[in-house]
Amino acid sequence: MPRAIRSGQLETRTARLKLPVSKKPRFLIIAKGIALGYRRNHGAGTWVARASDGKGGTWTKGFAVADDHEDSDGEKVLDFWRAQERARKLARGTDADAGRPVTVDEALSDYAKDLAARGAGAMNAHRVRNLLPASLLAKPVGLLVPRDLTLWRNGLLAGRLRGNTVNRTSKAFKAALNLAAKLDDRITNAKAWQVGLAAVSE
Repeated sequence: MPRAIRSGQLETRTARLKLPVSKKPRFLIIAKGIALGYRRNHGAGTWVARASDGKGGTWTKGFAVADDHEDSDGEKVLDFWRAQERARKLARGTDADAGRPVTVDEALSDYAKDLAARGAGAMNAHRVRNLLPASLLAKPVGLLVPRDLTLWRNGLLAGRLRGNTVNRTSKAFKAALNLAAKLDDRITNAKAWQVGLAAVSE
């Protein structure tokens, strides 16, 4: 069983409630490439896992409420020690909720299903997929950077698509990526598509 890491600031509710409220979690390294974070909220705090993706980047995922005001139930509300165990499992993919980061291709599939569920046509998602190279479709959404998307968007213009068509396609692509980020707290790079898929002159 892995050795539990101690932290005077995080291991008791008394110590945690003395921390200032902050949007940014306070992280503690608990294993190689894995950190447990605690975000101090106005109410109960949140436990957050942060892990290396093995490619030079990291992902984060909020996964439970801290036992700041109620006892741990071993699932939705966790104490410091159980939060460490869950963070390790999430990072190593052994937790049932862990999953691997969603790819662009999977994000488009999820978007198409969401459109259908809301009674809208899925053509927008299919149009984006048909214009994306295999390398970009296979990339995890959480690893996208502005340059990836700017080069793709500009390539559409160079391929003689009109500006209004490029903007319509980019808008659908952004909607798919926003949905992916909404469904997965580990995706924190929305700036990549806000910048990389900015509207062009029509």
